[in-house]
Amino acid sequence: MVLLAGPEARAQDTGGRFFGDRVVRCESKGGQAHLCPVDIRGGVRLLRSLSKSSCDEGRTWGLIDAGIWVRDGCRAEFVLGYGGSVGSGLGSRTIRCESRGNRWQHCDADISAGAELVRQLSKNPCIRGDNWGIDNRGVWVSGGCRAEFRMMAVVSPETTPGKIVRCDSTDKLPRHCPAVTEGGVVRLFRQLSRAACIEGRSWGVDKNGIWVEDGCRAEFEVRHKDDLSGG
Repeated sequence: MVLLAGPEARAQDTGGRFFGDRVVRCESKGGQAHLCPVDIRGGVRLLRSLSKSSCDEGRTWGLIDAGIWVRDGCRAEFVLGYGGSVGSGLGSRTIRCESRGNRWQHCDADISAGAELVRQLSKNPCIRGDNWGIDNRGVWVSGGCRAEFRMMAVVSPETTPGKIVRCDSTDKLPRHCPAVTEGGVVRLFRQLSRAACIEGRSWGVDKNGIWVEDGCRAEFEVRHKDDLSGG
């Protein structure tokens, strides 16, 4: 049985910390269960695992009406809004796939609804399209990439990706990537760097596109009115 703090508790009192208005850090300290009260109605996505302990949705983290809960040592940053899990079982299955001795390795899985990297286990960076990816049978890794991947179980029109723009800050230098952002919504789709990509701190949006700095390298989803309405 998981004991959670009451919804009246503040996030910072239960291992939670806010970065801007869309990213929250929620931490299980000493293996204890914690609740971080947030508005989950727009959906929640795991942005970055901060712990050695695995953060698996439905096992060591999840959602209730009052917010995000974590347990068993899971510490992570979560993105609020722009789709993602709302407690309906999205991304409920996680697999581990490991390239040992830098060899190519294939891990069979049902990726019909997509897959995403949840937690990197190797010192070598795991970069999609470079040393990990998916095919019609599952997930593959190479070049020493070892990681846990989450199989997405349900994708609704509201969470179908729009245009994906990659933007990389190399050597921690600022970088601007042109994109049509006016009249739409931009969200972090997939972090590719070890450095944290946090909106307002290491990435953001202006009328001409997306900017990144401090080593943030990521893919961003740009959706406009037609995308948001399912058109």
